Amino acid sequence: MHHIPRFVVVGMFPLVAVALTGCATHPAAQVPASLKCEPSAALLAPCAAPVALKAGLTYREMLDAHLADRQQLQRCATQQDELRRAVNACNARIDAHNAELTKAAARKP
Repeated sequence: MHHIPRFVVVGMFPLVAVALTGCATHPAAQVPASLKCEPSAALLAPCAAPVALKAGLTYREMLDAHLADRQQLQRCATQQDELRRAVNACNARIDAHNAELTKAAARKP
């Protein structure tokens, strides 16, 4: 039977310890899922086209077309305001999410 000198065994211990730590599992930081901004289909819908004017309109028909277009423009403006608010809220959530990721990255050793 071969006898291994004690200094060889003691000298190899750090190498074995380092080799085994490479096999150990290290918890990996989990990155939260990225945010998605998906406005509703109603907010993304295009605004209606103006009323088509035909030749020979009466004054009443012209007023009706004007009123219909005005109402549609008001709806469109409201829709754009809602979309703007949704985008701003989403951007704020993304900024907060990115700030959390930055903090988490700063805490890593």
